[in-house]
Amino acid sequence: MTDKSLGRFYALAQEFWSQLPPSARFRPLEDARAFSRHKELMRGWVGQVVQGFYDTLFGHPATRAIFREGERPAREKTLRDWYLRTVEGPFNGQYFAWQTLVGLVHVRRGVTNAMMAAMWNWVVDTVSRLAREHLPQEEAQALADAWRRLGFTVMALISEGYLHAYLEALAQAEGVEVGVFLQRAQEEAARLLAGLSPG
Repeated sequence: MTDKSLGRFYALAQEFWSQLPPSARFRPLEDARAFSRHKELMRGWVGQVVQGFYDTLFGHPATRAIFREGERPAREKTLRDWYLRTVEGPFNGQYFAWQTLVGLVHVRRGVTNAMMAAMWNWVVDTVSRLAREHLPQEEAQALADAWRRLGFTVMALISEGYLHAYLEALAQAEGVEVGVFLQRAQEEAARLLAGLSPG
């Protein structure tokens, strides 16, 4: 992915990032150091992560249905590339713009935010387990915490990217600006909530 093709996603990633309280998001300097200290070890886990990830997806009918016949090798390569890029770093604007772009890809492919969040949980759980198996307790915990913060931060970027792409597509289909469409959606949500209120 080039900087040119990611251009609009840099701005979106910055907008979404600014909404995340600093104490509750990934810490690019401190957490990146935890990744850097153990990147050689984590590179060795790529096969287990990729195999387990896609075994999990293909073992569940709802997630299996997302894939076209014969495309698993290509999707495994994409995950392998992402995992190794994540392990290697750096955690810069390009990295987080790329993660935000995933929301648009998921809209196109029919991947729901529920599926995405569940699989981020799987990744964090798997890497944390491997860290506990291979590292002293304190270092394993530091690495697991860094992955957890990365997971929640990237889930936020992907889910907001997903919502933005979804609203943009619907707004364009309706011939209105995204802001107008969002205001209409909020008004409709208020009406629906009012209908649920007692009395």
